[in-house]
Amino acid sequence: MILKKTRYLIFSIFLWGLFSCTTTEKDDAPAVFFNQDEQVENLIDRLLLEEKPTEAIQWIRYYMKQDFEQINFEKKEDEALSLMAKGFEKALEERDYVRAISIYQSFQLLGKAGLPEGTNLNSLKISYLLYLTEIGRTGAASGLVSYGYVDPEKYSNRDLERLSEKFLLGENRKALSLISKEMIRRGMAFSDDIQAFLENDVTMEDLLEGTVTVWVDKGLRIEKGVGFPDRVIGSGFFIDKAGYILTNYHVIESEVDPEYQGHSKLYIKLSDDRGEKIPAKVVGWDRHFDLALLKTEIEAPYVFSFSSDIKYALGQKIMAIGSPGGLNNSITSGTVSAIKRPLMTMGEAVQIDVPINPGNSGGPLLSPEGEVKGVIFAGIEEFEGINFAINGSYVKNLLPSLYEGGPVIHPWIGIGGYQDYDHLEALYVVPDSPAEKAGIRRGAKILSINGVSVKRNQDARDVILGKTPGTIVNLEWELDGHKKVSVLSLEERPDIPFAHAIERDDRESLIPALFGMVLENTRKDQYQVRKVYTGSAADEASISANDVITLKKWIVNRDDGYVLIQFLFKGVKAGYLESAIQLGAGFDSAIFF
Repeated sequence: MILKKTRYLIFSIFLWGLFSCTTTEKDDAPAVFFNQDEQVENLIDRLLLEEKPTEAIQWIRYYMKQDFEQINFEKKEDEALSLMAKGFEKALEERDYVRAISIYQSFQLLGKAGLPEGTNLNSLKISYLLYLTEIGRTGAASGLVSYGYVDPEKYSNRDLERLSEKFLLGENRKALSLISKEMIRRGMAFSDDIQAFLENDVTMEDLLEGTVTVWVDKGLRIEKGVGFPDRVIGSGFFIDKAGYILTNYHVIESEVDPEYQGHSKLYIKLSDDRGEKIPAKVVGWDRHFDLALLKTEIEAPYVFSFSSDIKYALGQKIMAIGSPGGLNNSITSGTVSAIKRPLMTMGEAVQIDVPINPGNSGGPLLSPEGEVKGVIFAGIEEFEGINFAINGSYVKNLLPSLYEGGPVIHPWIGIGGYQDYDHLEALYVVPDSPAEKAGIRRGAKILSINGVSVKRNQDARDVILGKTPGTIVNLEWELDGHKKVSVLSLEERPDIPFAHAIERDDRESLIPALFGMVLENTRKDQYQVRKVYTGSAADEASISANDVITLKKWIVNRDDGYVLIQFLFKGVKAGYLESAIQLGAGFDSAIFF
């Protein structure tokens, strides 16, 4: 994907001439905060009846701090914990280890007993890894092993033997190497086949064989009465012997976008010269991290391994393999230029100077040893040598979810954060989100999640990434000098948080998050600016505190995903001379966690 510089701008500022007064629709049903014993008890009982124990606990802990003398909150919490324990047993029976781990972590955070004696997090994680290899998802298991999912010392000898057998069959080199290293440390013997496989050097030819061209045939495009082949070309690479391939979501978007009505047929081409188009299908995808997992019914000629080193060093030598313009087997090299570029709605990208062109999208970013450090996804058309890759640590974390199939579901707390120079502030709290239910309001400082200090939106997202909705977390926050700790039950993150919020909130509440200014209504459609957040659209437009604004038009374009606000502006700095301004903001935003 090549990013155009003009599309890079989230906010637009320009003068305009004619206005017409309109308002956005408002939701007449704001969140209800119960204030009577009977109502509170009914709410908790309903959640318990619906088997939503973690949500019930969130409310129990919230109301427990208030004056509800007639409700036995301890008994209600015991009922919720009992439901969670039953859910844990059911998850183990069904071998749903992701759910079991979520419940275990929730019990652990609450400091409560109630799960079978001897249960521990490492044993659950190891059972999950073994299960993934048993059901043919060794690519996901090997990614987790290279990620350091479990301390190698926690494996039993039998665990090591079983994993080594599976990773040898799946040709998952890095995972096998890490398992074998622990076996050697313990003085365990392993087969000659394992030793021979690990001693066999990886060549550039091997890496080329494991890289494919991803080809999406979209039929014919008609221009001026003439038909042209319409196709999307990208790259991908094998991560599993069973034929699983990793690529970018934007390459295969037409295959899974429910709004796309045209022709779309997915193929891959191997690195050989035959050019044979091999059918493939999309298994799972993540729009926010621009990742997709494909499956083809051939055995991988080479399986890529993920690097166990999840850190990038500036100037670090790297290389990429892909099919720029459809020219397969193209290898380019360069260095890491920068890290933590906020180009995605939920993650940060790595900037590289490796030459990237259309068709490289989805190819592997490799260390000099040939291990995957990331996935190529974009470049900027106007600037040569400024290109980007998805950090491999995100990829390894998300692989199990991609194997599950369909869109990856992420959890959230429901806060849009503002990153001040020394703290993270709640700029916006989404209606009916876990954060709103806990009483968190705009202006609250978010201090930590599960004891981990957070000062950036990405810090907060990193803490909850990989957890499932329904997992309990502790959120430490501060408002008006008072520190609080809230128990929250994570909920499913909407695909586009701003689109979700606009359906549920009024414009005055949304303006701080969209445009970075807090307004106080003085009379109909006239406001005084109370605060402007540094670096926001309002700040870039030279709006400051005490300026007077008269709103004229509020335009929500749900199809294209943006909001425009048009207003008359009397600024203190301009001697209260009146001017007309329009600000724009896109729905896709990286402020939410």
